[in-house]
Order: sequence, then C-alpha cells, then structure tokens
Amino acid sequence: MYSEPNSPIPSHADGSRPRFGTLARRAASVVSILVFNCVIGLAFWIGHRSNPMLSYLVVSNAIGFSAMILSMLLGMAGPSGFGTIPKVLLVAAASVVIGVEFTASTVGGVPHLIGRTGIDAWLNYGPSFLVAGAACSFIVISVRAMRMRASLETQRREAAELRQSETAARLALLQAQIEPHFLFNTLANVQSLIERDPSRAASMLDSLNRYLRASLSRTRNTASTLDDELELVQALLNIATIRLGDRLRYTIDVPEPLRQSTLAPLLLQPLVENALLHGIEPSIEGGEIRIVGRQEHDMLVLDVIDTGVGLGQGTKLHGGVGLSNVRARLGSLYGERGRVSVAANANAARGVTASLSIPIR
Repeated sequence: MYSEPNSPIPSHADGSRPRFGTLARRAASVVSILVFNCVIGLAFWIGHRSNPMLSYLVVSNAIGFSAMILSMLLGMAGPSGFGTIPKVLLVAAASVVIGVEFTASTVGGVPHLIGRTGIDAWLNYGPSFLVAGAACSFIVISVRAMRMRASLETQRREAAELRQSETAARLALLQAQIEPHFLFNTLANVQSLIERDPSRAASMLDSLNRYLRASLSRTRNTASTLDDELELVQALLNIATIRLGDRLRYTIDVPEPLRQSTLAPLLLQPLVENALLHGIEPSIEGGEIRIVGRQEHDMLVLDVIDTGVGLGQGTKLHGGVGLSNVRARLGSLYGERGRVSVAANANAARGVTASLSIPIR
C-alpha cells in the first residue's frame, strides 16, 4: 500500500493567513493525493485480483490521508526532539496501522492488525510499510526544500528592501549636501539685489519658489520623471542666469515623449551644477550650458554640455560630492546599464560634456 504525508502549507512570510490562491492549491493537493492513492491501490489490486478492488482503494486512501493528517499535526506542534528519520518512520507506521484498521472496520476485505491477528499479518503488510516510509521520506524532503526556497526568497526580498533603503538614505544625504549650500547662496544674492535691483530680486525669489516647490514634491514621491527633473534644473538655471547675467546662456533640448521617462532624482541636477560651478563661473566671459536628450535603442542619453573653462579646473561635483557618488547610485539603480562619463568637448577649444545613460522605463 501507499501513504503520502503532506505538511501544512506554510503561511506567508509576513505572517498573514493564506489567501484564496493558497486554498485552491491545497484543494488541488488533496485531489492529487486522492488520485495517486487510487493508482497505488489499483497497482496492488492487480497482483491480487481475487480480492475486492474496493478494499484496496479504501485502504490505500486511508493510509495516504492518515499520513497527511499526522504530518499536519506534527507540523502544527512545531519543532520537537525527534529527527527527520524518526518522524518519517513514526508517520509511516502509524498511517499503515490506522489505514488498515479503518478499512477492516468499514468495508472489510483486509484483516485487523491490532488485537486479532498474528505476526504473519504484520509481515504481510511489509510492502505497505516500505512504500509508506519511502513516500514519507520523499514528501518530507520536498516540503523542506520548499520551505528553504521560501526562506531564501524572503531573505532576497529583505536584502532588496535594504538596498532600496540604503539608496534612499544616500539620496537624502546627497540632497542635504546640495540644497542648503544652494539655498544660502541664493538668499544671499536676493538680499544683495533687494535695494539695487528689486525686479531682479523678485524674479530670483520667484525662481527659488519654483525650485523649492518642485524639490519638495520630488521628496514626497518615490519616483520622478525626466520632466520633473528638467523643471527643477530649469529653475536652478533661471536663478543662475539672474545671478550671472550675460555670462550664462542655456538651452534645454529634450523631445516631449522622452520627458515622461522615469529618472531617479539627483542624477541630472549634479551634472548641471558641476557645469555651473566648475565650468561657467570660473570663466571670465562665462559660457553656455546645453541639456540635450535623445534615445539610443532602449537607452535614454542626457548630455550636459558647457563651454566653460574645461577639465583643467577639475571635475568635482557641487558640494564636494564626486562623480563616483553618481556612478555608485547608477550602479545600485540600473546595474551595469547605467553609465556616466565626462569628457572634453570634441568640437570646441574648451568646455566639457557630461553624459548620463540609463535604460528607458
């Protein structure tokens, strides 16, 4: 005969109760056990066709479902002092005895094992004990493997959540480094303009208000778009234009469809600030900043081109945050597909092009 124990299906990793899908899988598992037990019963009956087939079907299912219930009870009881092999032997032996006694007491056709039979009857059920033990061993190993896979999946999910938290913390730190420096400088410029040029002071305050609104909205959202980042960058460049006057010119050339692409915050802005602080501002005659966006296959490429003093003045980003920080964030967000590069302009005597390349999402 055959027995097939089945451990209770584990609850979700977060401790919630199984949902409808899990209940459906349990029902399918019960049906599978029923069918498999009937197949085993028929296989045993073929070798003893002189006996009633019903008895073999009943005893095989009684053994199989007894093993399942015993396994569930042992699983609900939690860890015990028994090892895997003793549990398998215990469940296999008990399920065979219960199955045989149930069949003998109901449909008959098989002798009782308890109280009214000798050693010969027990030996006659030797194949049943062997099949039940092998089935129990296979199922216990399978259930343990499933639990290990579920545990590994939970660990992977927790590790991914931890990486996301780390990325968010880095973003907050980077923003904390950038925004106070920018804010204090802008307010200082506004203060100096209030008396000698009130209209320019009002224009700078308006751009600062736009910048802060866009920045606050971005910190409240888990994702940002290229359009959101360009709005922030444009407010930043407007403020810089008021401060630098004719020494700064800028253009933004990004097609409208690309503006809806997902872009993590603080990837584009540091490149623009780098062009301002280390390209345009050190130049006596100033220069131009161009932000150009294009699509190359499934990649979004953003070029920040300035005609400032060039690489000779260094490539360190605003606030002391280096390009390595941007590269690290790209690696955590996009893996090997996220890239940033800085190179001298090929078609000009001076200036730098910083290129950001990420997958389109």
